Amino acid sequence: MGRKRNQGRARKAAKAKQEAEERGNNNSQTTANEPEEQIQRIQSGNSNKCMHGGDVTVTALQFTYAFFKSFDEARGNGLSILKCLTAAHDVTMDEYAEVWIDSAKMELAISCLLCKGTEDILDGEYDLARLSATFARYFEEHIAVVLKETQALFRWNKFHEAPNCDQHTLVKFFRKRIPCSCLDEKYEEVKDIPKMGICFSSQCTLPNGRVEYSKTMYCDRCRSVTYCSRECQIADWKEHKDECGIFADQISEFEATKQA
Repeated sequence: MGRKRNQGRARKAAKAKQEAEERGNNNSQTTANEPEEQIQRIQSGNSNKCMHGGDVTVTALQFTYAFFKSFDEARGNGLSILKCLTAAHDVTMDEYAEVWIDSAKMELAISCLLCKGTEDILDGEYDLARLSATFARYFEEHIAVVLKETQALFRWNKFHEAPNCDQHTLVKFFRKRIPCSCLDEKYEEVKDIPKMGICFSSQCTLPNGRVEYSKTMYCDRCRSVTYCSRECQIADWKEHKDECGIFADQISEFEATKQA
């Protein structure tokens, strides 16, 4: 009886795995077809939908899609958000180096993400919109830190917040970046939802370390992490101390260079 029971469980597990793989393949195919449809629409000039101010080009679409695929593959390997973003950057660097070194082309990629994210919100696909917001934020930071050198560091805390941000924060992110009024009605629906931030202390007792954004406090020295309270900041100091020093040195060096 034990052997039959185990065989039955094995068959069920194999069937479940096959069904999951089939669903995954179908989802991948749906995602893969999407940029092709958008490219055809751009090339034909037959788009009746608002593009939300997006100056969408074929290259920008292909680049953002390649970035998404690389990010998704890294996430499938269980990597953190920051490591997934870095992996996607490294994978797409060779084929799209001309985009990564050109702020104008990066802005076009951001336009694609703003257009897609806005459409996802209107369709109720908030998790997809959060991904677009995460990528758009990463590209904005790349322009500011690497290309234009207007700030010293990537604001990594923003990338921790974006994938799980509340609807108020999400809709506001896109609404203030698009010139159309397509999200005005949606913003009225969500504007009373409390905006939430993250406490970076591993010892934080709040559920998922989430705290109302108005109550968060930055590390005064590096301003790269946030906490829900002074107690959590003190508790996290042993873990944060080394990177805080590195960040603070980079900020000092950046400010000295700008003043020279």
